[in-house]
Amino acid sequence: MWPNVEKNRRLLEEEEGFVVKEWGGKTSVALIYPNTYDVGMSNLAIHSLYKLFNENPGIVCERAFLPAANDIEEHRRTKTPLLSLETQRPLSEFDCIAFSISFQNDYLNILPILKLSRVPHRIDDRGKDDPLLIAGGCAVTMNHLPLAGIFDAFFIGEAEEALPEIIAAIREGARPEGTFGGRRFVKKLDDWPTETVVHSRKTEFGDMHLVEMSRGCPRKCKFCATPCIYAPLRFRSFDAIMSMVKNGLSYRKRFGLIGSDLLSHPDFFQVVEEIHKLGAAFSPSSLRVDAIDERVAQLLEKSGHRSISLGVEAGSDPLRASIGKRFPRERILEAAEALARHGITSLRLYFMMGLPGETPDDVALIARIANDVLLAIRTAAPKGVRSTKVSLTVTPFVPKPLTPFENTRFAGEKYLKEAIGTIKKLTARSEGIALHHDPIVSSECDYLLSNEKREMTVFLEKCASGKTARSAIAELD
Repeated sequence: MWPNVEKNRRLLEEEEGFVVKEWGGKTSVALIYPNTYDVGMSNLAIHSLYKLFNENPGIVCERAFLPAANDIEEHRRTKTPLLSLETQRPLSEFDCIAFSISFQNDYLNILPILKLSRVPHRIDDRGKDDPLLIAGGCAVTMNHLPLAGIFDAFFIGEAEEALPEIIAAIREGARPEGTFGGRRFVKKLDDWPTETVVHSRKTEFGDMHLVEMSRGCPRKCKFCATPCIYAPLRFRSFDAIMSMVKNGLSYRKRFGLIGSDLLSHPDFFQVVEEIHKLGAAFSPSSLRVDAIDERVAQLLEKSGHRSISLGVEAGSDPLRASIGKRFPRERILEAAEALARHGITSLRLYFMMGLPGETPDDVALIARIANDVLLAIRTAAPKGVRSTKVSLTVTPFVPKPLTPFENTRFAGEKYLKEAIGTIKKLTARSEGIALHHDPIVSSECDYLLSNEKREMTVFLEKCASGKTARSAIAELD
């Protein structure tokens, strides 16, 4: 057991802000993000839930995550159950195990976590002495049905205002069936600060204090679930945002600003300028291409950016317009030039392939835009700048529930392989363009788990037993 305990202790030594509470007379909750520590602790939902649970004097909440691959082998070799981070307790000793799940592909990690925890994963196999299993998060809000054979209850939507109801159900020890009422959402964001609670350098955004500026999105792109699951659009006030910034100043001098379309926030520029006045810097979670101009580029430069990500999404103007991205190719190049003039000469461009209505010409135009952006950067960059590059990421389009494209079919392996081959061929001679793409089978699995309207316990069991996702998919009836 000791190697795993020691690893947990080392993680805690790197943290500021974790909570250790006495267990006596309290209801215990193990809060799980079904991925590794560095990924899970980069998720603001975990921070918020951890804080909200532990603010209740009758609750003790501790965290656990999917161990890294070599650590899983160590658990198996030493027959050590999965332990909580704070007090090294086996998860089977908790009254409730609560999963917050943001991505459908993380469904594949649920059964391995429960197996390591020695908690039966099927509802019918658990008894009154086993923990209550509940799940929430973005993925669950979109479609919880694949997990219906595993969890006792689901929470749909945003948990903040409904947490007393969730806690009451956990304390009663009953096994509620289905979901906690209908979809919930926070009516006034200012009442619920959402920011980094536990700081650690061992995370994806370890050098930042994350601050949520808004929920929802005004753009309503047809492929995106954000405006559907986070409706209605809500902005935090300037004062509420700056209060969180000031909370973080003693921990970090860089602030990760979170929102689906940050430049639509009415106080965006005031917030950023105030951050700079405090001697700190900012990093945006997302910037819309057609909103980038000299002022935005100048602010990014002041915060030390040399690289930025842009979601272009589709190759041709008509295809972009059809999915909600209504800006022409010329506007993409204008944004690239503005950024380059301010020293931001490394751009990450994100596209999808397999969109509804996509043609071979649309696919070829992805490569053309990447080449044109690279040329625009090199033309506009200040003299003496040596590093100019484009990182081109092309991802298979996965239709999501609740969106206008929810009934669209997945493009399939044959088409997607051909599309990747076309882009690879057309960028092969361009020094300065690096092409990346997600594994097609990963997107195929995402499509399945996002859209199946039935419980998928057998499929998840096959994946957990060592079958590849592709072979498990092939065996579906």
